[in-house]
Amino acid sequence: MKSSFVFGLSSVLFSSVGVLLLGGSVAQAQVITPIFPETSTAPVPAEPLPPSQDIPTLPIVPDAQPLPVTPGSTRPLPRGSFEEISQYFRDLNRAKNLARQTAEIANGGLQNYRAEASMHGAAFDSPFEEFEDYWIFTFRGGEPGFVQPSIESQVRVDKGTFQTTLLYNGPLR
Repeated sequence: MKSSFVFGLSSVLFSSVGVLLLGGSVAQAQVITPIFPETSTAPVPAEPLPPSQDIPTLPIVPDAQPLPVTPGSTRPLPRGSFEEISQYFRDLNRAKNLARQTAEIANGGLQNYRAEASMHGAAFDSPFEEFEDYWIFTFRGGEPGFVQPSIESQVRVDKGTFQTTLLYNGPLR
């Protein structure tokens, strides 16, 4: 009787073998036979291979002018318990989405208008001003696939009710 089992990356074949004991009884033993031989344990060369004439290579040249460090957000982060901070970011994200959707509806829907990329990303990075009872999102957009935005929208979102008010929707100011 033979059966095969797979353990992780190696497979082995188990077979039952009868062994005759001194008292005349037969005991069953299992013999393990590897299906795949062990991989070679030869050391990996530490030296890189020499360049091949068949494969073109480009020299690696350090950048003469490294990119400036992207400044972090100047907005202060909210304070409070984990639950309060989590709720703040959920509310801010909801407000951002409602502001974007208000502008999309005012401009004829997604067939005619797309908001700038910042209104599709992290809410904390979106263009908003925060007041005690509301947020004001001021962002740009245009027809789908725009390169230069042509419309500016300003939407107020109430913090308590999430009611939106379109304050401005027109040419760039």
